[in-house]
Amino acid sequence: MALWDDIERTLIAWQGAERPDIGTVRLRVTPSSHTYWIGDGPALRWEHRLT
Repeated sequence: MALWDDIERTLIAWQGAERPDIGTVRLRVTPSSHTYWIGDGPALRWEHRLT
């Protein structure tokens, strides 16, 4: 899958969530990963594994 496909899918999900602003972004940091999310939709959730 191309990077642009991921960007486009995320943009559509963000627009569908009524364009929440930066104040709604959440971050959870653990020793093994960083997880970022906006609201409850899985399309607006990202995890960066620290391995």
